[in-house]
Amino acid sequence: MDEDRRVLFLQHQDDCGPGHLGDRAVELGFTVEVADLARGARPEDPSRFAVVVPLGSDDSVLDRSVPHLAHERAFLEEAVAAEVPVLGVCFGAQLLATVLGGRVRPLDRPEIGWLPVDTTDPRIIRPGPWLVWHLDAIECPPGADVLASTPVCVQAFRQGPHLGVQFHPEATPESARAWAAKYEDALTRVGVERSALLEETERRRSWSREQAAALFDRVVDDVSRPCSGTILGS
Repeated sequence: MDEDRRVLFLQHQDDCGPGHLGDRAVELGFTVEVADLARGARPEDPSRFAVVVPLGSDDSVLDRSVPHLAHERAFLEEAVAAEVPVLGVCFGAQLLATVLGGRVRPLDRPEIGWLPVDTTDPRIIRPGPWLVWHLDAIECPPGADVLASTPVCVQAFRQGPHLGVQFHPEATPESARAWAAKYEDALTRVGVERSALLEETERRRSWSREQAAALFDRVVDDVSRPCSGTILGS
């Protein structure tokens, strides 16, 4: 099968699936493969794919006891070495940042909610708001461009063909409900009302799909055109 039309999602738990990003990949004619790392999947040879998308997780990149972490890091290192574009989402963005030489640090309190982001390149990262939900923060790799941020931390960065987003473009109302049930204490801690958050997520369903599609389109734009330049342009 032609690797130019395959996208690999690295999934860590049932409620952090490809969501809107996976839907858009299918709409664009890509074959979508999902490696469930929590259930023992250990993908090999990232060069078989046009794009690799490591997704979110309850786990922390700082927790070296996570069973799949060493393999996933090595896989992303291979992807970077092979110049296979990586689109990291939340945990996936944090792991990508460390692979590229950046760091991850714990936050004093979670950052959760539909939040506007300051963006330096709205062609790639629209101002939002985006659904933000994380407990750790990215410190950008050397030479990376910060594309978006909130007052709390970096929300998106780019290095070469690789893009990391701290927010959740893939999130659906179904995944948000699962997260809210798990993290009700965290919502209370940051003063976010669960019902209001879920109502907003439902209200933004179509809009979120459009935002996620625009982001994914930008990432894969040059993948479908082998003669063009770098995946994200300049």
